[in-house]
Amino acid sequence: MNSLLSFTRLDIPELELFETAVTFEADTDPLSAHEALTDVFGTKAGFGRYLFRADSAVPGRYWVRSVEPWTRWPDGALSALEPKREVIQLAEGLMYRFSLPLCVGREYVEGNEKRVVPFATAQDVEAWFKQMAPSFGLRLLINDIALATLRFSHRGQHFKVQHAIIEGALEVSDAEPLRHRLIRGFGSHRKAGLGMLQLSA
Repeated sequence: MNSLLSFTRLDIPELELFETAVTFEADTDPLSAHEALTDVFGTKAGFGRYLFRADSAVPGRYWVRSVEPWTRWPDGALSALEPKREVIQLAEGLMYRFSLPLCVGREYVEGNEKRVVPFATAQDVEAWFKQMAPSFGLRLLINDIALATLRFSHRGQHFKVQHAIIEGALEVSDAEPLRHRLIRGFGSHRKAGLGMLQLSA
């Protein structure tokens, strides 16, 4: 006796991205890296085309995530990897480990520029993240927060950017807002290499 089995294909929300690494001179600051990357992608980091972050192990190396592969190396690059296609599944209930360096705090406008006074404690950052998590399309399961300071010089000026590094586990609760954040990033100072959410299964 023959039996027929039918299977229904599940439509799982996905996001296709491209990830690469580019290495500049070891003393290349994040704003200079941002200028070179913006020249390649045509927009600033966080404007929907790309995000980047510094490699914690190799000075001058930056990881880049974009919605399309780049067509050429950034000016001044010493080496670069070919962009690797990555498909991230965003089905509700999927759990990921994550890492997120970001700058958040009290925002205000001074002249024509937005200013941020970063939260002073890990508890403030945690309260903000838990409050905002549903609007980001995620449910926070566990987290650990450390405060850090990014210091660098750019064209003779010295910069100090206080930020937080959040690590832990999260669950996808709404694919669309999470897709948006994976492309555009979180918080302020994305042109300094902050705000890129890294997910691992």
